[in-house]
Amino acid sequence: MRKTTHFFLVLLAVMGLSTAWASTLPTTPTYTVQWTGETNVTYNGQPQNGLSASYVDGNSVSHTLTLTFTNGTEVITSPNYPVHAGAWTVTASTNVLGVILENTTAMLNIQPATVYVTGATAERAKFADGTLNGVVIDNGVLNGVFGNDNVDVLTTAIFSDANVGSSKTITLYYALVGDANTLNNYVVSPSSQLYTTSGVVIPNMLPNTNYPAAADMETQNGIEVSTYGYCTGTGYSIAYHLISGNPDQYRIDFADNRITDVDWTDLSTAGANGTLDITLPVGLPTGDYTMNVIFRDSRFPALESNPLTATVHANLSETYTMPLFNDVIALVDTCNCLSNIQWYHRGSAAEAWTAIPGATAYYYREEGGLTGEYFVSVTMNGVPTFTCPQTDMQTLIADESPSITVSAYPNPTTDNVNVTIDGSAANSHILRVISMMGAEIESRNFEGTTTTLDMRNYQLGNYMVSVDGMVVRVIKK
Repeated sequence: MRKTTHFFLVLLAVMGLSTAWASTLPTTPTYTVQWTGETNVTYNGQPQNGLSASYVDGNSVSHTLTLTFTNGTEVITSPNYPVHAGAWTVTASTNVLGVILENTTAMLNIQPATVYVTGATAERAKFADGTLNGVVIDNGVLNGVFGNDNVDVLTTAIFSDANVGSSKTITLYYALVGDANTLNNYVVSPSSQLYTTSGVVIPNMLPNTNYPAAADMETQNGIEVSTYGYCTGTGYSIAYHLISGNPDQYRIDFADNRITDVDWTDLSTAGANGTLDITLPVGLPTGDYTMNVIFRDSRFPALESNPLTATVHANLSETYTMPLFNDVIALVDTCNCLSNIQWYHRGSAAEAWTAIPGATAYYYREEGGLTGEYFVSVTMNGVPTFTCPQTDMQTLIADESPSITVSAYPNPTTDNVNVTIDGSAANSHILRVISMMGAEIESRNFEGTTTTLDMRNYQLGNYMVSVDGMVVRVIKK
C-alpha cells in the first residue's frame, strides 16, 4: 500500500496538483528540464548531436533521458540523431519511479547548406525556333557538396528574346538534381548568373522538302539522292537544299558501321544550297543505307541542326552486265537469284536514263550495235536493286577475257550441239537458250562440264546459249 501511495503522489507533483490530503504526506521533489546546445544549425552531412537535455530534481540530481526527433515523416530516437535539413520537434523523456516525464517545447532547425556553381558555359548563339532556350555546353561544377551526397547541377541558358538578331542577353539558371532525399539538404546560390550580352539568334537550318529534284534524282528531306543507286568504291557529290539557314560545315553519320562517317567538313560554298561528298566502300553489299546529315555554322560549333535523314542505295557491280557482241549485252546471273529484269539506256552521262520498252530478258540486242551506257533494274533474292552502268562498249568487248568460258561444237549446227563450260568450280549448272530478240527458248539444269543441246526443232538463225550467265552464240543452219 505504501508503494502505491508514493506513485500516486509523484503523478500529483508532475501535474502540478495539490490537495490538503496530499500535503499531509511526504513532499515529492519537482523536476525541470535543461536544454543545452544550438537549436539552429547548418547541414554538414553528419548527425546533428549538439543539442542535449537533462532532467534535474529538487536535489540537483540529473536523470537519464531519451531524445526523440520528428519532422512529420521521420522519427529518430537517441542515441541516433537527425542528419537531413528541416524543422525537427524534439521530445525529452525520462522514467522517474515508473512515470514518463516529457517536455516537447524544444525545436531543432537544420538549415540547408549553400552550394555554388563554377565553370558553366553555353553556346552564345541559338536557332530561331520560337523559344528562349539556348544550348548549354557545360553544366559547370557544383561546389560545397558533402561526402558522397548524390546531388549535381542542371544548367539552363535563357536568351532575352527569340527574334533573329544579335546583342542578346543570355542568363544561366541553376537547378539542383539528384537523390530526392538529398536535394532538400542544399540550396544553390546564386541561382542564376548573367552570362553574356552578345548572344546571337540565327535562322534555323530547315530542309526544303519540296525542292524539284534533277533528272534521275529524288529529294529526301532536302537531300537529293540517285533514284538508281550508287556504285561502291566511287565518290559522289550529293546536292542539299534548305529553306533557311547559312551553314558552312556538314557531318554525315551512317547507320551501318561498314560505311565510314564523315566528320565535320567545310562546304565548298556556304549557304542554303550546296553539295555533300560521300563514298560507299568497295565490297559493300547491295541494299539501302541510311545516313543522317547535320549542318552547322562553324562560328558556333555547339549549335547543330536537326539531322536530315536520307537513304542511299548501293548497287551491284557492273560485272553483272557483260557486252557479248557488238549488238548484244547480257545480265550475268551466276547466283541464279536475279528476276524482274528491266534494261535501261542513255546515250551519255549528260542524258537521263530511259527504260527500254520490252527489254526484260537476260539479254538485250540493240539494232545497229551497242552505244552509250546500260544498266539493269533487277530483283536479287527478292530485294530490288540495280547494276552499275556498263560504259565504253567497244573497249569492253575487246578486253573481255573471263576465267570461266563456254564453248559450243559443232557451231554452226543442224541438229545437236555440245555445250561445254570450263574454269567453273561448280558441278551443277543452269543452261538457257535466248533468241536474238531476248526471248527465252529453253532453260534447264545439267551436271558436269558438258551437255548436249537438241536444236532440231529450232528455227534457223542465231541464238545465245548461256551457262551460269556465260554466253556463246550458236548458229542453227
